[in-house]
Amino acid sequence: MLSRRQFLGGLLVTGAAGCASDPNSTVNLFSKTITAKGLPAHEYPLTAEQIHDIPYATLGVRIASNPRAVIVLAKADGRTLEWASADHVTFVTRGGWLLRTHGLQRDLAATRWQPTPDEDPLLSFAQSGVLPQRGVYREIDLGHADERAIAVESRFEAGKDETIVIQGRERLTRRIDEIAIMRAWRWETRNSFWLDPQSGRVWRSVQQYCPEMPQIELEVLKPAAAV
Repeated sequence: MLSRRQFLGGLLVTGAAGCASDPNSTVNLFSKTITAKGLPAHEYPLTAEQIHDIPYATLGVRIASNPRAVIVLAKADGRTLEWASADHVTFVTRGGWLLRTHGLQRDLAATRWQPTPDEDPLLSFAQSGVLPQRGVYREIDLGHADERAIAVESRFEAGKDETIVIQGRERLTRRIDEIAIMRAWRWETRNSFWLDPQSGRVWRSVQQYCPEMPQIELEVLKPAAAV
């Protein structure tokens, strides 16, 4: 079996990253991951069968309304998963939450859960059925020195059960919305999560971590063993 490095370098695509000074560099970077020219933006460049044949867990990524990309699991540390593209863009997730990025125009440098590193309001909801109370559950860092320890105040709203379709397969989920308030920036956003109400696995999410970055949609195409 090919190593992940060989797989990323040989079977996906190669190409240089976009110039950071280009306002569309984030989009250009993802267009080089695994995309197909002329493919509608809502479709993946690989079929469900092709994704099934990839020997690693895979994650679908879409930034705003731009073309979708497929990236693979590069490293797992318990429930913390690092996903990588062929052109060295990485996402780190845990339980569906986006914790860190590398290679974007504005990276999410770190996420710290409060009051403990294992705090996860989505998993708590899946286990208890009780919506988490409003509060500060995490702090985030961006790239600049004055963008450290930004408190994220969370208010959660539970939606109805929704059947979503990923690569032609239906999955019954419960939608949970987080209204994330960053008072230091006088800004708030709505993050949405579609999770399996039994296992707590987040199959799809739409997240935004700062005003300068558009929404990022993450979709589990082939799950890792960890939830």
